[in-house]
Amino acid sequence: MKTIWRNTIIAWLTGLTASIIIGLIIGHLLGVLLLYVLGSLYWQLYQLYQFHDWLRHSGRAAPPEASGIWGEVFDAVYRLQKKQRKSKRRMRQALTRIESSTTALKEGVIMADNQGNLEWWNNSAAHFFGLQRPTDRGQAITNIVRNPDFFRYFSQKRFGEPLVIKSPAKEGMYLEIQTTLYDKNDHLIFVRDVTRLHLLEQMRKDFVANASHELKTPLTVIKGYLETLEMFKDSLPKSMQKGIVNMSEQSERMEQLIEDLLLLSRLESNDKREENQWHKVSDLVQAIQKTLTPILTDKHTVSLAIPEDARLYGSYKELYSAFSNLIVNAIKYSPDGGDIAIKWESSEFNGVFSVKDSGLGIEPRYIPRLTERFFRVDKGRGSKTGGTGLGLAIVKHVLLHHDAKLQIHSQPGFGSTFSCHFPANRTRNDTIPALPIPTDESTNTSNTLGIQE
Repeated sequence: MKTIWRNTIIAWLTGLTASIIIGLIIGHLLGVLLLYVLGSLYWQLYQLYQFHDWLRHSGRAAPPEASGIWGEVFDAVYRLQKKQRKSKRRMRQALTRIESSTTALKEGVIMADNQGNLEWWNNSAAHFFGLQRPTDRGQAITNIVRNPDFFRYFSQKRFGEPLVIKSPAKEGMYLEIQTTLYDKNDHLIFVRDVTRLHLLEQMRKDFVANASHELKTPLTVIKGYLETLEMFKDSLPKSMQKGIVNMSEQSERMEQLIEDLLLLSRLESNDKREENQWHKVSDLVQAIQKTLTPILTDKHTVSLAIPEDARLYGSYKELYSAFSNLIVNAIKYSPDGGDIAIKWESSEFNGVFSVKDSGLGIEPRYIPRLTERFFRVDKGRGSKTGGTGLGLAIVKHVLLHHDAKLQIHSQPGFGSTFSCHFPANRTRNDTIPALPIPTDESTNTSNTLGIQE
């Protein structure tokens, strides 16, 4: 490159020197210099014209013939264009392969912009949602998938957990939707047919609900006879007295398990849900406190920090069940002398009900599984405390019904904190009188509490 520039400068200076000599000889130095400068300028403009004309025609033809620095410019641009065309060809081939592979996927793939407008989808997604090209391109996905659950999931960006909905295009098909944000909050949506898994899960739920319901009647009969035997146990041998006591305790535990299974089945199926209303959080907790006398001891310290004007919108029975499970768990698993703090905090963004205990704590690796049915960190603790292993599963489903989520912070040896985070539209602070607390038997802890680790 330096050689070309050096030769170009030498050639131009040589021409300039020759022009000066000729001008001096003929006696018109300025005229000859002006002609030389104008000729050089014309040559540069002509080369620039050729360069522009070549680029204007996409530069696909061979570059114009030129010498010197312009010849080098033409050759360099031509090499860059060839390299760019080769790179584009490779990219086009790669995109074609990617599009072909995604088209062959059984799972649906949808690309939408940051506003949720459809940009691209594969054939499986078109089959699941009934999408049509090019009619639906540019349409908002919430206009295509008209499902309230999907609208909340997408508009509120609840992409942490997959969503299962009915297919809007195929009768009897259930779809699992998983969304990922990328680039400038654009949406990459994966759709999977989970009809078989959904039917199996529904069969399991129906079996649990039916089995629990069928077991309830014979268990009631057994409990009735045991209560009768307890009335006359003093006249029985001591060995039989002990057996009757043990059978009574186990029958009560089994009855508790059946009640929790029935409650969990109702929560999962959304059957017989009461209407949501505004309730005072302090009234809820005070009602729970009254039922906890049998398990509270003087060695436990329970502190309340709940504002009188705190209100929560939801189902009284379900909220009662969730809060009571958390409080009972804290009492059950706190050692003698343990402190239990029940607190309500609110802001413009959310309301948080939390229960903090000073128990044994939970290792971080177990925390994600705590809301699973029957999961126990220590298999032996449930039998000692009389738990069913369903308490936190019930809490999880209640919070799902109230657009809330459960957060668990725990460290072995330092206790645990269970926090229920409710959205702002379900909380408020005011002095409006709360609705009367239901007094039916559904608020009894024997029907709602399930102790879980």
